[in-house]
Amino acid sequence: MPEYQSFLSGENLVQFWEWLGWLLFYAAPVVMILVALFAADEIVKVIKSVFKKDDDDDDDYDVYRY
Repeated sequence: MPEYQSFLSGENLVQFWEWLGWLLFYAAPVVMILVALFAADEIVKVIKSVFKKDDDDDDDYDVYRY
């Protein structure tokens, strides 16, 4: 019976972690920039909603007497 050999053993495992490290090195900044852009968009929406004057009568804040 042939000797059992794992795919990620020895040099293959070292190469796998090296490639994963480089992938994370290049992908992490892209992810952080995208998250920052989405967060900035949400902050701008909140700031706009604070200064936007809506005359909508919101029923959530009405006092009802029964």
